[in-house]
Amino acid sequence: MPPDASGLDTDTPQPRGNWSLAWRRFKRDRIALASAVFLILLFLLVFAAYPLIVRVLGHGPDDIFPGGVDRAGKPVGLWTWVPDTTVSGVNSERKTLFLLGGDSSLGRDQFLRLLRGGQSSLEVGVGSTLLALLLGVPLGALAGYLGGWTDAVVSRMTELFMGFPLLLFVVALGWSIRDRLLGLTAGGLFERGVIPLVVLIGIFSWFYPARIVRAQVLALRDEPFVEAARSTGAGTWRIVRSHFFPHLVGVVAVYGSLIVATNILFESAISFLNIGIPLPGASWGNMLSTNWGHFFQLDRPGSTIGLVTSFWTTFWPAAAILVTVLAFVLFAEGLREAFDPGARAT
Repeated sequence: MPPDASGLDTDTPQPRGNWSLAWRRFKRDRIALASAVFLILLFLLVFAAYPLIVRVLGHGPDDIFPGGVDRAGKPVGLWTWVPDTTVSGVNSERKTLFLLGGDSSLGRDQFLRLLRGGQSSLEVGVGSTLLALLLGVPLGALAGYLGGWTDAVVSRMTELFMGFPLLLFVVALGWSIRDRLLGLTAGGLFERGVIPLVVLIGIFSWFYPARIVRAQVLALRDEPFVEAARSTGAGTWRIVRSHFFPHLVGVVAVYGSLIVATNILFESAISFLNIGIPLPGASWGNMLSTNWGHFFQLDRPGSTIGLVTSFWTTFWPAAAILVTVLAFVLFAEGLREAFDPGARAT
């Protein structure tokens, strides 16, 4: 076949780049691909579709409905129409829909609380991960490339932070200066408590990517392409930015996906302890903490623990945490196999 207008023979197979090969491997992993699709849909639902859903339902996540609880004081069940008291008063015949029932004895919409809590949990998980990568990747790259005292200082800092009891520190900080930090909301863009958690978790988790990146750079710094860059007079930052970072993207992407899952679990844990996102704000962790009494209940002193009928108030936030964390882990595993140089390319 004759060459095309560019002068290239169209029958000659063109070499594939690393990104193209990684994408082909990733597409073959149906579990990882399904996890990626789920995460995309989750972010669209929680952030993009949430305002539209609030407008359609006609009420917000913090609105309290007396009809959201039954006569026994328990939250109403799934797909329940309750009297809408936000517009026309208690005696109005207008009703609003609770898709997933009530969230607690306050009579709020569990579905909207779940979406709003997902915003907070995902913002903390993703935001703290980005901050950790922003701090850890450059420090690890400089430590691995420069060596000497730079490597010694960064290594000692990582060891210091690795031995720091983060959970105890968060608990102590939460009870001491919590009220001073809760006002940081970026003009109401974030829920109260999100920005302090992002900063705190990010600062105390940068050492993991720093150690991983340092090890990768140590293996790359004596490669011929680095020596060629030095011989042309390229500076340290240019070599790190232009020659090391492209080789670190895969590793950073895999680790970033894993640490997002870890940070979501951490936020849920500290919010469950009433130290993270404060009420009436919503996060998956404080939804578990608030509704735990609706799942297990003692009928009388000394009796056994019994399961009450409003178990869904705990089930939905727990299921959201489980499925989201699992999706991030499976997605990270798929990325690891896709970027693995030893993977078979067909």
